[in-house]
Amino acid sequence: MSNRPDLYTSYRKESSIFPNNTQKFWFIVLLISAIFVCFVASDYWLILLTNALLVSIAAWGLNIVSGLAGQINLAHGVFVGIGTYASAVMGGVATRSVIGYELDLLLWLPLSGLIAALVGVLISPIAVRLKGLNLGLVTLAFVFIGSHFFSNMVFVTGGSGLGRKAANLQIFGIDLNSGLEIGNLFLQKNQILYFISLLVAVLLGIGVKNLVRSKTGRAFAAIRDRDIAAEALGINLFRFKSVSLAISCFYGGVAGALLMTTFGGAEPGTFNLLYSITFIAIVIIGGAGTVLGPLFGSFFFVLFPALIQNVVLSSNLSEQELILSPQQIERVIFGLFIILFLIFEPRGLWGIWFRLRNYFKAWPFSY
Repeated sequence: MSNRPDLYTSYRKESSIFPNNTQKFWFIVLLISAIFVCFVASDYWLILLTNALLVSIAAWGLNIVSGLAGQINLAHGVFVGIGTYASAVMGGVATRSVIGYELDLLLWLPLSGLIAALVGVLISPIAVRLKGLNLGLVTLAFVFIGSHFFSNMVFVTGGSGLGRKAANLQIFGIDLNSGLEIGNLFLQKNQILYFISLLVAVLLGIGVKNLVRSKTGRAFAAIRDRDIAAEALGINLFRFKSVSLAISCFYGGVAGALLMTTFGGAEPGTFNLLYSITFIAIVIIGGAGTVLGPLFGSFFFVLFPALIQNVVLSSNLSEQELILSPQQIERVIFGLFIILFLIFEPRGLWGIWFRLRNYFKAWPFSY
């Protein structure tokens, strides 16, 4: 049995989070590497990596409701916005125009996700009764409703054009904005945010993996593949669709709360239709319905444009010579990648990684 690591004798072992020692080893290696990066990367790349981790959390949320449960959601960015402003209210400072309660991060972070999940549950009686194009139109309408509330609830969002500052970064009453000293080690704010984002991403990523292998995850897959047959098997469509939307919103709310802290604030116009479509593109490029797909897609979405800009800027060519600006080149290339993935690799970056993994596992008999 030790020479056949992929031969399983029980369903429990096959469906475990890390079914073999190889996966456990690489998980530990990657985790140690991620921690080591914090001490060698510059602030620029550290902020990008933090952003990629948080976008991964939000993308996991969309992947739960769309990739696993098969429900169209064009309003995921709105739930990210709800978590963003929930954290600003609970953890932010009150002024003449906005409210704030200056709670601890250990309180406002989970509460931001729970508030977003509560909003998802409130709209679920409408959303779960629809599917396909009709569901897409309803979630599209929610984007415009959310944008209206964000723009007009000045006491929460600060209003259009102004926005508001992020929640206070404090744990157990310790202000972390100026850094944290642990013995002879001093962590700056960007390093602290990176470690917090890494911890939350690891925990919620394991949560997605655990969800996929659970009874609830199998029910999501059955609804996605054939909802009528799933209902005939005794799966409560209303219940599981509502659960998938609530979990999705929770992930989006947590990601939004930390994203606002990373950027220092947010403006209501950020959470528009384009913002929601961005998460759809990330899930498609990474690989819908998979655990690692949103992680791959998020890192590609955040880091690839930075690499393009570095290459363009290092070429010493002006915008007149390039015809397009670095930002425009970045968007064009990213759009082309979406088209190419949809045509040639529907499983996205995860599909490429899956084939490469199987190739080397079968080597030298890879044919």
